[in-house]
Amino acid sequence: MKESTMQLLKKFEQDYEIYVDAQDAMTYWLVYARVQKGHGGDVHHLHHGKKYVSGPNQEGSVLVLSDPFVSDTYSVESWGPMATFDEFVKKALASILAGKNAADAGQENGCGSSCD
Repeated sequence: MKESTMQLLKKFEQDYEIYVDAQDAMTYWLVYARVQKGHGGDVHHLHHGKKYVSGPNQEGSVLVLSDPFVSDTYSVESWGPMATFDEFVKKALASILAGKNAADAGQENGCGSSCD
């Protein structure tokens, strides 16, 4: 992973309060994000996870697992060509932020008040 990508991950975590782990395992790439649910004033904050898996030979196909530790649901998305792990990370961060913004605006399916 390039130094610029490591700095991008740190800045993303600081700016959006989303923990992100990225791993380049040669044959596959993995990005895991823990996104905070809700904006309550409670000391305890709930998080949901989202995992993105692809690889250098996947031709832009990305396996997206929503809450992988809670559910077995997944989807497959096409993100276009990604020649490097660093490109994958940048596209994953864009997807994470888009999902967070949609959830904050009430446009994404959620668990409603039962999450709190």
